[in-house]
Amino acid sequence: MPTTFDEDGKPGYIYNVADDKWYAIAGKTDTSGTFEWAGLQTYLSAVTMLESLVAKKGINNYLNPAARDASITSPTAGSICLIRQNAGGDTIHQLQFYSGSAWVAFIPSQTGNAGKVLQTDGTITSWQSAPDSTVTSLLFMGG
Repeated sequence: MPTTFDEDGKPGYIYNVADDKWYAIAGKTDTSGTFEWAGLQTYLSAVTMLESLVAKKGINNYLNPAARDASITSPTAGSICLIRQNAGGDTIHQLQFYSGSAWVAFIPSQTGNAGKVLQTDGTITSWQSAPDSTVTSLLFMGG
């Protein structure tokens, strides 16, 4: 059995005598190109977000919320996607998940939130003013 592959991308064809046409049975794509996958991507079994990102299973990547909504018309809770621009065309590169009732950013926008800290109510994260406190001493123990 051969152990090397020729990756020059020579297409294969099959001839159909009935209509006297050649039909491509294989193709080549430019893997350095930028592609957008349309439609809902599904897995054969349950996966975690970490598995989805680390295992490179892919993530739906959309220009804006309108493109996402046109592609994913009935999202399921836990679906994730990347939105590159907001509805106004501003670049945001925001990772979002579907909560079961709405698309929610994993981390809210940082614009106008300098000096603030993230807080969660157990479901949604939000920016809050950092508490006014001063640490006067720290005790380190160990050998």
